[in-house]
Amino acid sequence: MLKFSFFNGIMLIGSDYMEELIKECNLGKKIKSIDKVIGGLSHRMYKVVTDKGTYAIKELNSGVMKSKTAYSNFLFAEKFTDLVKANGIPAIGAIKINDDIMKKFGNNYYMIFEWIDGKILKAEEIEEKHSEIVGKLLAEIHNVNFSSIDNENRKHVNTRIYNWNDYVSIASEQNKAYFQLYKDNIDVLYDLNKKSVEAIEHAKNNLVISHRDLDRKNIIWQDNKPYIIDWEASGYINPTLELIQVAWYWSGGDTESVDYNKFEKVVKSYKENYKGNIDSNINVLMYADIYSGLEWINYNLKRSLCIGHNYDDEEIHLAENEVVQSLNEIKYNVSQFDEMTKILKKYCNDEL
Repeated sequence: MLKFSFFNGIMLIGSDYMEELIKECNLGKKIKSIDKVIGGLSHRMYKVVTDKGTYAIKELNSGVMKSKTAYSNFLFAEKFTDLVKANGIPAIGAIKINDDIMKKFGNNYYMIFEWIDGKILKAEEIEEKHSEIVGKLLAEIHNVNFSSIDNENRKHVNTRIYNWNDYVSIASEQNKAYFQLYKDNIDVLYDLNKKSVEAIEHAKNNLVISHRDLDRKNIIWQDNKPYIIDWEASGYINPTLELIQVAWYWSGGDTESVDYNKFEKVVKSYKENYKGNIDSNINVLMYADIYSGLEWINYNLKRSLCIGHNYDDEEIHLAENEVVQSLNEIKYNVSQFDEMTKILKKYCNDEL
């Protein structure tokens, strides 16, 4: 059993503490086992087996929850999860505790999910059949009528040119391992930031509500049946932009070994199942896709440098790795634009 422990003054969850939580949430009277699930970049996740069932319990990041909009963002995401699930899409949403999507316990917030016994595919385990299934799933999500939760205020996209130079001196003072790589790519970041902001202006002319993070880590497979998890990033997005993102992830682009047969499988399957049209202005939308990566780099720079919040060593280390990985991923991504554009334009013109 896990014990209470402290790390940089932050209490990590223990078996007694968790047992009180599961009793309050009516998830059982006794815990059989607790295991920390590896893989979360922002929140801590635990697999908890009780005398009543098996649950995935997410301990929400305290820094994230300090935001005034944090709860409303999670609530919006869960409403959309319920909507897509009602449309036959295999979505895993939070278990409602007293009609609420999360539970405050002590100083922390928790979301609780049914545990799915399955696996998250490694990049090398993805086959063309998986890419085809994911393309169909994405089309089905984009086909959902979201008018019941439509929110005009959420359609506004806040874009900006980040002050990338502001982090250079701080990273140097803190002797960050990524300092030289970051400094060498400042001009690249400013250029891509400018192009991506311009591209977002085009992308926002056609928006749907969708998952917005449909990569390998967010689909659990039982045999060949997918279950989509982690809907917290749900919101408005240009459907063709998300198609580019998803085709990229499910063809190995995130591992810098893109397989264009798998890329085309995603696009073809999506085209066959989507009720709308793929935007033909692919060249512009390619840069719109870069913006989320730039946001992620900016977020992790702040996190690794403890700007605005003090983080523990584990989270700082995760953030440092994300800065390096995301910079390299963006540069590789841009190098593949021509080949991706060729395939996508083929399906824009219905040349099957």
